[in-house]
Amino acid sequence: MSHIIPTIGPAISDSQHLTKLYQDGVRILRFNFSHYSPEKAKPILDIVYETEKLVGWKFDLMMDIEGPSIRTGELNQPRLYTKWEKFKLVVDTKNVSENAIFCDYPGILDDVNIGTIVKIESWLFDTIVREKWSNYLLLEALNEFTMISRRHINIPGIHINQPTVTEKDFQDILYAIQEWFRYIAISFCRSAEDIKTVRSFIQSHTTNQIKLIAKIENQEGIDNLDEIVESSDMVMVARGDLGTELPLEVIPEIQMKIVKTCKLKNTPVIVATQMMSSMVDHPAPTRAEVSDIFLAVLEGADYLMLSEETTIWEYPIQTVEMMKRTIESAEKFDK
Repeated sequence: MSHIIPTIGPAISDSQHLTKLYQDGVRILRFNFSHYSPEKAKPILDIVYETEKLVGWKFDLMMDIEGPSIRTGELNQPRLYTKWEKFKLVVDTKNVSENAIFCDYPGILDDVNIGTIVKIESWLFDTIVREKWSNYLLLEALNEFTMISRRHINIPGIHINQPTVTEKDFQDILYAIQEWFRYIAISFCRSAEDIKTVRSFIQSHTTNQIKLIAKIENQEGIDNLDEIVESSDMVMVARGDLGTELPLEVIPEIQMKIVKTCKLKNTPVIVATQMMSSMVDHPAPTRAEVSDIFLAVLEGADYLMLSEETTIWEYPIQTVEMMKRTIESAEKFDK
């Protein structure tokens, strides 16, 4: 049977919503530490613990560590970029002025070349490098986009010279150990060595058996899929960054390949990202989303994950219940 993993956020971080989630069959809660720190997570964890005491059961907690992500900086207000507009991408906050964008990864100046495509916020804003200088890149917008703070930056096909597990990640893992998290998801997992690094770190700090989830998010992860599946306790088809790093039309094929490999090796597998994203601000999903869930169940997904649908938006419980009904429909069909 397939199970649902919601991502926790303000929309479901109260006892009433948590109780309803448990009644709907949810047993794992995901904390996305791309947006959390221990200080920000603690108040929500306290509510989870209080709810568990009241009702007499426990959730398993998943920490999704950030990994080597690249983001833009903070903005006081949204900023519109028009098609063909040229602007600077800078790596020093002192150089941020006018329409310049700050990037928190200085190595981008070395990793890219003139003509490299730089994608911001998962295909929503495509840019191309027109000039390369010692302290900035000159980008040209290939479409119109309204920028807000802390947006993802992806550079498809380019190896990023950052470790898979960052210093922030190690500090967050220590917090996961302290708070008895059951799962840790390793973002942008590239090889079995990444899993061994995290497992060794955990074993040096606790005897708790924390299960490791390898998130497949780039070509390196796909190239080393067999060794990753064999070394991890669970695998996630992380379609968000996969769909930025690779052509969208190959993502269904890659999903099927990952799920099939996991089934052959008896490794549980999660399918994630945009499963019901229309329910972020609508009370019902699209027909395509329902079909996506149905087919993921038939492929053999053990878990289906919700992200923004359950964090800060209006219909978190309706989303979980709709997903649950779709899973049940697929499983009846498959019998």
